[in-house]
Amino acid sequence: MFMKPGQPIKTIGQNLAGLWRPSFVKVDQRLYVFGGGGNVTDNLHYLDLKQMCWETIMSTSGTPPCKRYGHTATRWRDSIVVFGGCNEYQEYCGDIHIFDLKTSTWHQPVINGSVSPRYLHSATVFEDKLIIYGGFAKSSDCTYVLDELCVLDLNSMIWTRYHDMPPRYNHSATLVGNKIYIYAGKDEQGNTVSDLFMVNLQKLPYTPHLVLSGNQQSCNTRMVLLKSQHFCDTACGKLLVFGRYLNNSNTTKSNLLQQPQTNNNNNNSPESTYSLWMLDLDTLEWEKQECDGHFEVGGWNYFTIINEKSGEQNEALNQISINNLLFLGNTDPYRPQGYDHFRDALVIHGESLGLYDIAEPRFSSEFVQLLNSPELSDFSIIALDGQEIFVHQVILLTRWPHFKNIHKSGMSESIQRRMTIPEPFEVIMAFLKFLYSDRLDENEPWEVVCELLVMANMYLLHRLKKLCCERLFRCHLTIESCGLIFEKAIMAEEVGLKLLALSFMFRNYGSLLKSNTLMELPQLIRDEFLDSVPEEAVLEVGRTRHLNHYQQQQQLYNSNSNNMIYVSNNNSSQPNISTSNTNYHHHHHHHRQQQQHILNYTVASDVLLNQRTTPTANELILINASTTATTTTATTNNNNNNNNNTTTSSDMSVEV
Repeated sequence: MFMKPGQPIKTIGQNLAGLWRPSFVKVDQRLYVFGGGGNVTDNLHYLDLKQMCWETIMSTSGTPPCKRYGHTATRWRDSIVVFGGCNEYQEYCGDIHIFDLKTSTWHQPVINGSVSPRYLHSATVFEDKLIIYGGFAKSSDCTYVLDELCVLDLNSMIWTRYHDMPPRYNHSATLVGNKIYIYAGKDEQGNTVSDLFMVNLQKLPYTPHLVLSGNQQSCNTRMVLLKSQHFCDTACGKLLVFGRYLNNSNTTKSNLLQQPQTNNNNNNSPESTYSLWMLDLDTLEWEKQECDGHFEVGGWNYFTIINEKSGEQNEALNQISINNLLFLGNTDPYRPQGYDHFRDALVIHGESLGLYDIAEPRFSSEFVQLLNSPELSDFSIIALDGQEIFVHQVILLTRWPHFKNIHKSGMSESIQRRMTIPEPFEVIMAFLKFLYSDRLDENEPWEVVCELLVMANMYLLHRLKKLCCERLFRCHLTIESCGLIFEKAIMAEEVGLKLLALSFMFRNYGSLLKSNTLMELPQLIRDEFLDSVPEEAVLEVGRTRHLNHYQQQQQLYNSNSNNMIYVSNNNSSQPNISTSNTNYHHHHHHHRQQQQHILNYTVASDVLLNQRTTPTANELILINASTTATTTTATTNNNNNNNNNTTTSSDMSVEV
């Protein structure tokens, strides 16, 4: 990883002070930036993504494009193609310029045909074709929004135009396979929209298809952009969109935009916030990601996904892809003179959002039927309990580097054709099934997958590690399993899975406390859990669903005595408790040393570690508050209180 995830850092080098709306192009471990407004420029820069250092490319040959902003720059083979934009004289551009990355040379090709000059359009490259969608244009007497898709054949340099497209500008266009997804932007009336269209680039004529309407998104998810500018990228069959969104559907954009502006640059106000949303292109469901806290201060002006390869370069079968989310902005609370919109960088680990980029299996699973069959077997593996497993050297030599090293070194195992692995039989069989099929068996119990994760880490089998992580996250995160998954993620050095398990534990904190999950963890892992609770964490006890009188089994309310919480578990007659909308809150701030005026996670061990799974009727549980006055909170809580420790058994969660 090129920088530590989760913490903003200041980039170094020749920063881009005073620059806005330039173009960005990812090329390997560099992020190229051309042009930009403010002081309109034609400079070409790049950000070294390993060193987080800005450089300006001075020694280029050829004639560069004129100064401009609001243009596009798109990678094509070993070149960058620049199109459109607005120059320093407020004139729109319609020219094409190509920068050769190997020779650092600009050239302007001869184009057959022409299209309208424009800016705030989108551009993508697909099969040697430059796809330009929409944009803002003007004639001698008016400005207008383009309703066309233009295609430039980059081999013949011939333009082709397709009309009757939804008019858009300041939108995003994201290529996923052979389809391009057009999201949001502004329409011909200048209204910010949230529609999602798709164009299949392998079917002529190019035709837009509405995937999700803006009204549908707004009603179901309250996903309303405050301003049209946003950034979109793709990973693992999902669209990720970053922008500034309204927090409350009752807050109108017109009212918010008319509020007086101040110099304070804390953009995460109660009305709007920078947010990251993810769209599953299979289910067409939007989901807001829990990372708004990263963007509370300053302005964030660019987002993309950086894909890296992990694993040994000479072991293609063991290589995996890791997607890191890169954000550029400025965390200054005020905008000083010469404000740098892209000074600070923040990386979020993609796997902490469940983005596991795992390739399809590379060979058939037919060999699995040979596993543990004495016939034709030429090697044995002995499990912890002494059971013998019959295997085939040719398969292990091909797909297990550790076994290959043993064979090359002439160790006694290779001579005796027999080795012992101190792991349970079930875990070794799951391990060998992967070696024989390049797959993780769908029927493996979660406990086996947990142990397999650690084993894969020990033998540096990166693909198997990621398969285990994704399986545990997608299928097995429960109150019963989350503690062990958290522990094994730490042992296997899987940061993404660790953060996913932590997020689950925080969201289901009430059910977690009522189980023995935390008590069953080793002390070092419990300490790791406590260290992971942020200093500013708040424990909220609230009602999140309608209470049905006949289904209600447990009620949590304020006893108004000695800072205790009174738990009623009366299954027959219910006490006469008001179910009004009055809300109370227990604020638990995490500190490792006991302090006055706050509740303490570490000190309140009776709450954190020693609660019984099922409270007795009318049981008083001490929260261990300080002797000073604290705002005590509880609400009537609908709790199923069954023995399955389901994640819906408590409304208690930790906000971080």
